[in-house]
Amino acid sequence: MPTAVDVREPILVDSSIYIDLLRAGQDVGLRFRDRIDDGSICTCGIIRIEVLRGIVDRRIREWMERLFNEMVDCPIDDTLVRAAADLAWRLDRRGIMLPIPDLIIASCGIRAGTAVVTTDPHFGLVPDLTVLAEIPPG
Repeated sequence: MPTAVDVREPILVDSSIYIDLLRAGQDVGLRFRDRIDDGSICTCGIIRIEVLRGIVDRRIREWMERLFNEMVDCPIDDTLVRAAADLAWRLDRRGIMLPIPDLIIASCGIRAGTAVVTTDPHFGLVPDLTVLAEIPPG
């Protein structure tokens, strides 16, 4: 008889979550280790830049960089940039002006079919994007 496999839905964790955890002195690696190991946590270049640029301590920066290297990456290629530009145009027509980094992160989430975990309210304005305020248990 086949055994059910517990497969977690992948998530894209926004920089706001990492920054809040780091500011609180929490061990991000410990917090996300299971998800990193099972490939259910995604990132993208914009998130990496936003997080790493603000870390003062070189050791913590290198440690976070190693964690990002272990995560599933959503590449920012020409197709994604065009999708972000289209999303910006559609939102602008509705009077919703999002920062470019948020448009790219949202487009990564849509492309990868992941929820975006964030404390940033901008993401809730993006149609077809699932937004979570915290990491789902599991």
